[in-house]
Amino acid sequence: MSPIQRSEVSYILCSSIAERYRRKMCGILLCVTTKTEDHNNAKQLAENKAVLERRGPDANHEIEIDLSSWKATFSGHTLWLQGDSPVPQPLVDSSGNILLWNGDVFYSRIGEETIPKGHSDTKFLLDQLEKVKTVEEICNLLENIKGPWSMIYYKKSLNGIITGRDRFGRHSLLWNCLNGDGEQHHYSPQLIISSSSQCSTLCEIPAHSLYQISFENTIFVQKIYSRNPYAINKKSVSDHEFFGWIPHLSGNESSDQIITDYLNIWQREVEGLKATLLESIKNRVHCQPMLCKACVLLHLIGKSIQCTHSKVAILFSGGLDSSVLAALTDRVWPENESIDLLNVAFPLRAKNNPSANKFDVPDRLTGLQALEELKKLNPSRKWNFCEINVEVEELVEIRKSRIAALIHPASTVLDDSIGCAQWFATRGQGVLTGSANNEEYVSPARVVLMGAGADEQLAGYARHRQKFSNGGWPLLVTEIEMEMNRISERNLGRDNRILADHGRAPRLPYLDEMVVEYLAQLPIWTKVDLRLPIGLGDKIILRALAYQMGLNKTAIEPKRAIQFGSRIAKTESRKEKGSQTCDRLTKSLVLEQ
Repeated sequence: MSPIQRSEVSYILCSSIAERYRRKMCGILLCVTTKTEDHNNAKQLAENKAVLERRGPDANHEIEIDLSSWKATFSGHTLWLQGDSPVPQPLVDSSGNILLWNGDVFYSRIGEETIPKGHSDTKFLLDQLEKVKTVEEICNLLENIKGPWSMIYYKKSLNGIITGRDRFGRHSLLWNCLNGDGEQHHYSPQLIISSSSQCSTLCEIPAHSLYQISFENTIFVQKIYSRNPYAINKKSVSDHEFFGWIPHLSGNESSDQIITDYLNIWQREVEGLKATLLESIKNRVHCQPMLCKACVLLHLIGKSIQCTHSKVAILFSGGLDSSVLAALTDRVWPENESIDLLNVAFPLRAKNNPSANKFDVPDRLTGLQALEELKKLNPSRKWNFCEINVEVEELVEIRKSRIAALIHPASTVLDDSIGCAQWFATRGQGVLTGSANNEEYVSPARVVLMGAGADEQLAGYARHRQKFSNGGWPLLVTEIEMEMNRISERNLGRDNRILADHGRAPRLPYLDEMVVEYLAQLPIWTKVDLRLPIGLGDKIILRALAYQMGLNKTAIEPKRAIQFGSRIAKTESRKEKGSQTCDRLTKSLVLEQ
């Protein structure tokens, strides 16, 4: 029992094993109300917990405390990924501080402090936070964490809450208090901070700052730490070391020859990227208890189990980014373990060939092509290529009942297409390629890898080519830096809410701090050269790595966004721009105002 007095804190624990160990991904929630508005507190908790319970399965816990005239409820739903056993959240230390943590501390370190083997990173972080006293020390400690995170931390000595996300915003955190970028009094009788929510008044907490919330007559929000913009290219653009051979190309060189020539010059840089990515992937796939979603339930009720099912999945289009992840995962994953490749498709409208397979979309074809290359790289690996085919009727139904609320507060046509495609892909429900009688399959993996961040860092988008055409290397560098500094608000919060909804942990190897730092140290022209054609110059360092590993066809595949590769953008026969507000989302939302 915590030293906090019973009059100050009450514990609300789940009473049954089935409730404690149902499937979810880490979800955290703080609800603060005036004591006269306590009925609203109960209502918000019930509505939000229904969403959070899908995120994290392995322990549920709540704590209530009084903050002067306010009542605060901390609620946690934990997916067990680190330590020898699940640690229910929130955690309370001996000083009465309370931590809700949705994150992963990779490389087993926080600054100079090493996390003991078998120790929970959440408990270790709380112990470190208890040692520091000031807001500045707390922020400095959090900035030493390598890995994705969002958190809510009550520091009793400060009588306030400190909250925020990692600088890339890889984990979602929403609130109803600050819709700008400065200090403000929050005059609502209620404060909500949540990983995911059914409440339409919530917006994403900006990832470029950390915040302190204090409680007096009103709720006061104060920015306590601002992160500097990320410098993506740390080599001066004036230090020209460009490919001297490119202006002299005859135009008859094959893609193979161009990549071979590139490797002859930049072999060391490619090897450096390979080593850094391998370490990133190794940390992400091994940071789990090596149990699938079914077997972990048996383990948690005391059954002795030897899990032989898939524990890692990859969102797999067969494009460059996901194929490189698959090939590198193969090198760090035990030989006897299978790897699930999740490939999503929506029906083609084949007017001229009604007999064609309506799910033979571009990503399905490139996925199967890349699968053959992976099989050649490691014939003994069991690759579970899961064909996830989504009919329009199911898309419309699930968007309305579930996906629209997860995408919110994002609301564009692009958000709809990407969010829906990711949700069905991560559900992992389909048919295994090559199986007898079209064997139905649902991936049991609890960790899913995703290729987010490669395009932003390595000029994978068409707009990068336009910027380079207009302003050369300096304008390209400026655009890439802008991409990385806004990635949290454009993509990652939405992606995290979508992927985690299936009780899986989304992990993004290209956005590992060590990978980002390595790429930032390289001159821009070693990573990208947009004087070369599409499918070569964009992400050329990653293409060279793929080619070097034997993914020869995949190495020269042009970039194809998931909304086009899966054909979801064409499924509902609409002519619209990606930046437009999506009426399918707004009409689907049935949220609490």
